[in-house]
Amino acid sequence: MHRTNQRVEPACPSKVRRPSAILFAIIVAAGLILIGKGLYIHAKAAIAQVMLETSFEQSNGKPGPARPWPWADFTTEIRLGSDRLGVSDIVLSEAGGEALAFGPTHLSGTPLPGETGTAVIAAHRDTHFRWLKDLRPGDLLNVTGRDGNNQVFTVRSARIARNDASGIDANRQGVWMALATCWPFDAATPGPLRYIVETELLTTPANGPALALTSQIER
Repeated sequence: MHRTNQRVEPACPSKVRRPSAILFAIIVAAGLILIGKGLYIHAKAAIAQVMLETSFEQSNGKPGPARPWPWADFTTEIRLGSDRLGVSDIVLSEAGGEALAFGPTHLSGTPLPGETGTAVIAAHRDTHFRWLKDLRPGDLLNVTGRDGNNQVFTVRSARIARNDASGIDANRQGVWMALATCWPFDAATPGPLRYIVETELLTTPANGPALALTSQIER
């Protein structure tokens, strides 16, 4: 039996696997970048609140607004918190758009919390206002101004609305505060929907007893 010698070239593993290895490396790198970006955003939000809290405390009882750092284009306005949820944030004035990166922001053109009408406070859903989804009707929110005066608001309702049809009336009768963030909470990209929590002033030293609850969470 005659055999012919044929030379068989073995496949080169490095050449065959290189495209897959490169693709895998790209996917891993992209994942690490996204994780790093997410951690950076949360770390930035947490560290900023420590600095803002210090600034707010130092300005408490003093005339005039306070800037948390010299180059900030915003000032610290109030402290907003929920004892039941164990959260507390310093709310900033709206200015050139920088404020939302560091904390909840009071929208210009709306009254301050405690003034007649509806004060509007907005924040990002994945950092400072993630806790809005855990609020329930009747929950109490503490609002402390720079003058040290504390007011209590109660949650009346919550709803989902488009950003161009929020239904918020800044000139509404009574004393209200609307907390707004993007919706849904677990979305990774921006969208037109907003989650809005309506709260009403419950009591101050001047207005006497608490008001009765009237509404339920709307979904």
